[in-house]
Amino acid sequence: MSDIEVPDIPQVEKKEEDQPEETISTIKSVTTKLKKTVNLELFLPEIYEWIFEKLKKGPTIVIGDKIGKFSEEIAKLDISVIARDMSASYVSPKSEVSDEKILEKMDLKPFSISKMSNLSRFNLNIILIFALEKLTKNQKIELLNECKRLMAKEGQLIVVGEYFPKSVFLYPISLFNGFINLINSKVFKRKTRKPLRNFKKLANKTELKFFDVKYDANGRIRTYVLTKRWGALLR
Repeated sequence: MSDIEVPDIPQVEKKEEDQPEETISTIKSVTTKLKKTVNLELFLPEIYEWIFEKLKKGPTIVIGDKIGKFSEEIAKLDISVIARDMSASYVSPKSEVSDEKILEKMDLKPFSISKMSNLSRFNLNIILIFALEKLTKNQKIELLNECKRLMAKEGQLIVVGEYFPKSVFLYPISLFNGFINLINSKVFKRKTRKPLRNFKKLANKTELKFFDVKYDANGRIRTYVLTKRWGALLR
């Protein structure tokens, strides 16, 4: 009697082997989102990319915390840049930008609200990176008025700001950050950042016009584009 051939039994793929990689990927994704929720600066690369798409080729002012590298990238586009750094860690222009040729296209100094009146040239771009949050209400209005004065007729003011979240689930994080800021300001006497309130009302007082907005971090970061007159940015 001849041997009976038994057909091969198809092997069932074990999906369990793939699960660890999927689990690790999910954990990394959740961890990244959590980090971004707490540390809003992690959103800045995406915001900077969005700003570069809207950037006009012409004189530019950048004001904010640790804006040396961002200002350097703008200067590399052969744009003259005035940069005013609000960071407590700021030391000198050369500590922020090592390329001397790029520094020639930049005027990089520490920020002073009282010295804004010394600037006179018109600019096509004025960019504020988490700048208003460190100022008093009167200083906010003063800076916005200075930005309007220094903005060219066809120019734009781009304001990256931190706000209270729209989602109630994110309020505990804002409250925790507020507690940390309170300790830093009262105990260590450091200038801290406070989420903006009623920014639209402040802007309306200066008669600036809202042109566009980008939302990040569930609305905790908003990047507004404003102009001096309607239709200034229409092409």
